[in-house]
Amino acid sequence: MLAGALLLFVGLSGQYMFNARRPSWLVLAAILVFWGLRTWRRARLIAVRNLRLAAQLGGASLILVGTIMLSLAWARLGLVGPLLATAGAVFVLRGLLTAAILAVAS
Repeated sequence: MLAGALLLFVGLSGQYMFNARRPSWLVLAAILVFWGLRTWRRARLIAVRNLRLAAQLGGASLILVGTIMLSLAWARLGLVGPLLATAGAVFVLRGLLTAAILAVAS
């Protein structure tokens, strides 16, 4: 959730200096998508329903943020800030929803 808040802040403030077309950025985005797919697929092995739902939510958010980060390589410069803010908002929303799901479980 903290990483999401940081991305949200950076995206809204416009204080970012990076090249989204560098191979390291593209590899990071691809790793996030792969990690999300792996998490999503492994979630079905979890027996407890709320934990399975939290894992699926985590996997889906990683896939979405990885896709957003991949799209930064082809986005216009004016759209980079809102896309970073969107990625941060996805992570913050994921944290809040996961906390709510796990709170209901206990």
